Amino acid sequence: MAKFDNDIETLRGLIDECIYTGNSEIIVQLIARLQEEYYEIAYVGTMGAYSTDTWTHRDVLNFITYQT
Repeated sequence: MAKFDNDIETLRGLIDECIYTGNSEIIVQLIARLQEEYYEIAYVGTMGAYSTDTWTHRDVLNFITYQT
């Protein structure tokens, strides 16, 4: 768990710096990229069945766990 804690501290430092310098665009870009990558993984993980309109994260996990 130490690596995860270190990653959290690194992210916290980046976010704090972005806020301090008024550069919130970096945070927006990071969140948008994470969201896009999640959609791609969810689509592949559900063999193309994933839809942002109807699937929850729990639905994705259940599909990957029980349907594949």
